[in-house]
Amino acid sequence: MLIFSRSVANLVYGLLSFVISLILAWHLLLAANFFYGFWHDHIGIAENIAEVGPKNIYRSGFADTSRAERIDLFGQICEAITHQGKGLGDIGYTTANGSVTPLLHQAEIIHLQDVANLISTLQQGQPIVLALWLLVLGVFYVKSWRLPSYKQLLALNAIWLLSVGILIFSVGWVDVFYKLHVLIFPEGHQWFFYYQESLMSTMMKAPDLFLYIGVSLALVAVAIFAGLHRVLGLLQSKFRVQA
Repeated sequence: MLIFSRSVANLVYGLLSFVISLILAWHLLLAANFFYGFWHDHIGIAENIAEVGPKNIYRSGFADTSRAERIDLFGQICEAITHQGKGLGDIGYTTANGSVTPLLHQAEIIHLQDVANLISTLQQGQPIVLALWLLVLGVFYVKSWRLPSYKQLLALNAIWLLSVGILIFSVGWVDVFYKLHVLIFPEGHQWFFYYQESLMSTMMKAPDLFLYIGVSLALVAVAIFAGLHRVLGLLQSKFRVQA
Protein backbone atom coordinates (compact mmCIF):
# COMPACT_ATOMS: atom_id res chain seq x y z
CA MET A 1 0.00 0.00 0.00
CA LEU A 2 2.89 2.32 0.83
CA ILE A 3 4.53 1.67 -2.55
CA PHE A 4 1.24 2.28 -4.36
CA SER A 5 0.51 5.51 -2.48
CA ARG A 6 4.00 6.80 -3.06
CA SER A 7 3.91 5.87 -6.74
CA VAL A 8 0.65 7.73 -7.16
CA ALA A 9 2.11 10.70 -5.30
CA ASN A 10 5.17 10.63 -7.59
CA LEU A 11 2.96 10.57 -10.67
CA VAL A 12 0.75 13.43 -9.44
CA TYR A 13 3.82 15.43 -8.43
CA GLY A 14 5.36 14.97 -11.88
CA LEU A 15 2.18 15.94 -13.73
CA LEU A 16 1.47 18.99 -11.59
CA SER A 17 5.09 20.12 -11.71
CA PHE A 18 5.04 19.94 -15.50
CA VAL A 19 1.78 21.90 -15.65
CA ILE A 20 3.33 24.54 -13.37
CA SER A 21 6.35 24.59 -15.68
CA LEU A 22 4.09 25.03 -18.72
CA ILE A 23 2.35 27.96 -17.04
CA LEU A 24 5.68 29.62 -16.25
CA ALA A 25 6.94 28.94 -19.79
CA TRP A 26 3.77 30.47 -21.25
CA HIS A 27 4.26 33.68 -19.27
CA LEU A 28 7.94 33.88 -20.18
CA LEU A 29 7.28 33.42 -23.89
CA LEU A 30 4.34 35.81 -23.74
CA ALA A 31 6.64 38.47 -22.29
CA ALA A 32 9.01 37.80 -25.20
CA ASN A 33 6.17 38.10 -27.75
CA PHE A 34 6.71 34.38 -28.47
CA PHE A 35 9.83 35.40 -30.44
CA TYR A 36 7.62 36.53 -33.30
CA GLY A 37 10.35 38.74 -34.73
CA PHE A 38 12.68 35.75 -35.02
CA TRP A 39 10.02 33.54 -36.61
CA HIS A 40 9.04 36.38 -38.95
CA ASP A 41 12.57 36.32 -40.35
CA HIS A 42 13.29 32.59 -40.35
CA ILE A 43 10.19 30.51 -41.16
CA GLY A 44 8.96 32.35 -44.23
CA ILE A 45 6.45 34.72 -42.62
CA ALA A 46 7.91 37.79 -44.33
CA GLU A 47 7.82 36.01 -47.69
CA ASN A 48 4.28 34.80 -47.04
CA ILE A 49 3.10 38.35 -46.36
CA ALA A 50 4.82 39.63 -49.50
CA GLU A 51 3.24 36.91 -51.63
CA VAL A 52 -0.26 36.62 -50.20
CA GLY A 53 -0.82 40.00 -48.56
CA PRO A 54 -1.70 41.79 -51.82
CA LYS A 55 -4.25 39.04 -52.64
CA ASN A 56 -6.36 39.61 -49.52
CA ILE A 57 -10.02 40.08 -50.45
CA TYR A 58 -10.88 42.28 -47.45
CA ARG A 59 -7.81 44.44 -46.84
CA SER A 60 -5.09 46.13 -48.88
CA GLY A 61 -1.67 47.58 -48.20
CA PHE A 62 -0.56 45.11 -45.56
CA ALA A 63 2.39 43.91 -47.61
CA ASP A 64 3.82 47.43 -47.34
CA THR A 65 3.99 47.33 -43.54
CA SER A 66 7.37 47.18 -41.85
CA ARG A 67 8.80 44.33 -39.82
CA ALA A 68 8.56 46.46 -36.67
CA GLU A 69 4.87 47.18 -37.25
CA ARG A 70 4.09 43.49 -37.78
CA ILE A 71 5.84 42.59 -34.52
CA ASP A 72 3.81 45.30 -32.79
CA LEU A 73 0.57 44.01 -34.32
CA PHE A 74 1.31 40.48 -33.14
CA GLY A 75 2.05 41.86 -29.69
CA GLN A 76 -1.29 43.69 -29.67
CA ILE A 77 -3.09 40.46 -30.55
CA CYS A 78 -1.30 38.63 -27.71
CA GLU A 79 -2.17 41.46 -25.32
CA ALA A 80 -5.82 41.33 -26.32
CA ILE A 81 -6.33 37.57 -26.12
CA THR A 82 -4.73 37.46 -22.67
CA HIS A 83 -7.00 40.27 -21.42
CA GLN A 84 -10.49 38.95 -22.24
CA GLY A 85 -10.24 40.07 -25.88
CA LYS A 86 -10.22 43.78 -25.06
CA GLY A 87 -9.06 45.92 -27.96
CA LEU A 88 -9.25 43.33 -30.74
CA GLY A 89 -11.35 45.64 -32.89
CA ASP A 90 -8.95 48.53 -32.37
CA ILE A 91 -5.88 46.81 -33.82
CA GLY A 92 -4.91 48.47 -37.08
CA TYR A 93 -1.99 48.95 -39.46
CA THR A 94 -0.81 52.00 -41.38
CA THR A 95 -0.93 51.85 -45.17
CA ALA A 96 1.49 53.54 -47.53
CA ASN A 97 -0.77 56.61 -47.83
CA GLY A 98 -0.79 57.07 -44.05
CA SER A 99 -4.31 55.83 -43.34
CA VAL A 100 -5.01 53.31 -40.56
CA THR A 101 -6.85 50.12 -41.59
CA PRO A 102 -8.36 47.62 -39.14
CA LEU A 103 -6.28 44.44 -39.19
CA LEU A 104 -9.12 42.06 -38.36
CA HIS A 105 -12.53 41.54 -39.90
CA GLN A 106 -15.50 40.34 -37.87
CA ALA A 107 -14.99 36.58 -38.26
CA GLU A 108 -11.38 36.93 -37.12
CA ILE A 109 -12.41 39.00 -34.11
CA ILE A 110 -14.98 36.36 -33.13
CA HIS A 111 -12.36 33.62 -33.37
CA LEU A 112 -9.79 35.54 -31.35
CA GLN A 113 -12.47 36.31 -28.76
CA ASP A 114 -13.06 32.56 -28.51
CA VAL A 115 -9.32 32.13 -27.99
CA ALA A 116 -9.39 34.85 -25.32
CA ASN A 117 -12.28 33.11 -23.56
CA LEU A 118 -10.35 29.84 -23.54
CA ILE A 119 -7.24 31.52 -22.16
CA SER A 120 -9.31 33.26 -19.47
CA THR A 121 -10.73 29.91 -18.38
CA LEU A 122 -7.26 28.39 -18.21
CA GLN A 123 -5.98 31.38 -16.26
CA GLN A 124 -8.74 30.93 -13.70
CA GLY A 125 -7.51 27.38 -13.14
CA GLN A 126 -3.91 28.38 -12.44
CA PRO A 127 -4.40 29.10 -8.70
CA ILE A 128 -6.08 25.70 -8.32
CA VAL A 129 -3.14 23.94 -9.97
CA LEU A 130 -0.70 25.83 -7.74
CA ALA A 131 -2.69 24.93 -4.61
CA LEU A 132 -2.78 21.24 -5.57
CA TRP A 133 0.94 21.26 -6.32
CA LEU A 134 1.74 22.81 -2.94
CA LEU A 135 -0.55 20.27 -1.28
CA VAL A 136 1.32 17.39 -2.91
CA LEU A 137 4.65 18.90 -1.83
CA GLY A 138 3.21 19.11 1.67
CA VAL A 139 2.40 15.40 1.59
CA PHE A 140 5.97 14.58 0.62
CA TYR A 141 7.24 16.77 3.46
CA VAL A 142 4.91 15.39 6.14
CA LYS A 143 5.57 11.76 5.15
CA SER A 144 9.32 12.35 4.75
CA TRP A 145 9.24 10.96 1.21
CA ARG A 146 12.05 11.82 -1.15
CA LEU A 147 11.01 13.38 -4.40
CA PRO A 148 11.21 10.97 -7.35
CA SER A 149 14.34 10.87 -9.46
CA TYR A 150 14.31 12.01 -13.09
CA LYS A 151 14.42 8.34 -14.11
CA GLN A 152 11.36 7.56 -11.97
CA LEU A 153 9.48 10.55 -13.37
CA LEU A 154 10.24 9.48 -16.92
CA ALA A 155 9.11 5.91 -16.21
CA LEU A 156 5.88 7.06 -14.56
CA ASN A 157 5.01 9.40 -17.43
CA ALA A 158 6.24 7.19 -20.27
CA ILE A 159 2.77 5.88 -21.15
CA TRP A 160 1.06 9.22 -21.77
CA LEU A 161 4.19 10.73 -23.34
CA LEU A 162 4.46 7.86 -25.80
CA SER A 163 0.71 7.97 -26.49
CA VAL A 164 0.83 11.67 -27.33
CA GLY A 165 3.95 11.19 -29.44
CA ILE A 166 2.50 8.27 -31.39
CA LEU A 167 -0.75 10.18 -31.99
CA ILE A 168 1.04 13.24 -33.33
CA PHE A 169 3.43 11.31 -35.57
CA SER A 170 0.82 8.87 -36.89
CA VAL A 171 -1.99 11.35 -37.53
CA GLY A 172 0.10 14.43 -38.19
CA TRP A 173 0.39 17.53 -36.03
CA VAL A 174 -1.73 19.63 -38.41
CA ASP A 175 -4.65 17.19 -38.23
CA VAL A 176 -4.37 17.05 -34.44
CA PHE A 177 -4.23 20.86 -34.35
CA TYR A 178 -7.37 21.16 -36.47
CA LYS A 179 -9.23 18.46 -34.53
CA LEU A 180 -8.56 20.33 -31.28
CA HIS A 181 -10.08 23.44 -32.85
CA VAL A 182 -13.22 21.48 -33.73
CA LEU A 183 -13.52 20.13 -30.19
CA ILE A 184 -12.68 23.34 -28.32
CA PHE A 185 -14.30 26.21 -30.18
CA PRO A 186 -18.05 26.89 -30.50
CA GLU A 187 -19.84 25.24 -33.41
CA GLY A 188 -20.56 27.67 -36.21
CA HIS A 189 -17.64 29.98 -35.37
CA GLN A 190 -15.09 30.13 -38.16
CA TRP A 191 -11.59 29.16 -37.07
CA PHE A 192 -10.02 28.12 -40.38
CA PHE A 193 -9.09 30.99 -42.66
CA TYR A 194 -7.43 30.92 -46.06
CA TYR A 195 -4.56 33.37 -46.38
CA GLN A 196 -6.46 35.37 -49.00
CA GLU A 197 -9.26 36.08 -46.52
CA SER A 198 -7.27 36.66 -43.34
CA LEU A 199 -4.35 38.94 -42.56
CA MET A 200 -4.26 37.26 -39.16
CA SER A 201 -3.48 33.89 -40.76
CA THR A 202 -1.13 35.49 -43.27
CA MET A 203 1.01 37.30 -40.69
CA MET A 204 1.19 34.14 -38.57
CA LYS A 205 1.68 31.83 -41.54
CA ALA A 206 -0.88 29.62 -39.79
CA PRO A 207 -0.56 26.89 -38.74
CA ASP A 208 3.25 26.89 -39.12
CA LEU A 209 3.91 29.53 -36.47
CA PHE A 210 1.93 27.58 -33.88
CA LEU A 211 4.17 24.53 -34.36
CA TYR A 212 7.26 26.59 -33.58
CA ILE A 213 5.57 28.27 -30.63
CA GLY A 214 4.40 24.89 -29.34
CA VAL A 215 7.87 23.36 -29.60
CA SER A 216 9.38 26.43 -27.91
CA LEU A 217 6.80 26.21 -25.14
CA ALA A 218 7.56 22.52 -24.58
CA LEU A 219 11.33 23.02 -24.53
CA VAL A 220 11.18 25.96 -22.13
CA ALA A 221 8.74 24.04 -19.91
CA VAL A 222 11.08 21.02 -19.80
CA ALA A 223 14.00 23.27 -18.85
CA ILE A 224 11.94 24.92 -16.11
CA PHE A 225 10.73 21.52 -14.91
CA ALA A 226 14.28 20.19 -14.66
CA GLY A 227 15.48 23.28 -12.81
CA LEU A 228 12.46 23.37 -10.50
CA HIS A 229 12.80 19.68 -9.61
CA ARG A 230 16.51 20.17 -8.95
CA VAL A 231 15.90 23.13 -6.63
CA LEU A 232 13.16 21.27 -4.75
CA GLY A 233 15.45 18.26 -4.36
CA LEU A 234 18.21 20.45 -2.91
CA LEU A 235 15.78 22.10 -0.52
CA GLN A 236 14.47 18.72 0.57
CA SER A 237 18.01 17.46 1.23
CA LYS A 238 18.72 20.52 3.31
CA PHE A 239 15.58 20.61 5.40
CA ARG A 240 14.62 16.94 5.53
CA VAL A 241 16.97 14.21 6.68
CA GLN A 242 14.51 11.34 6.54
CA ALA A 243 14.21 9.25 3.35
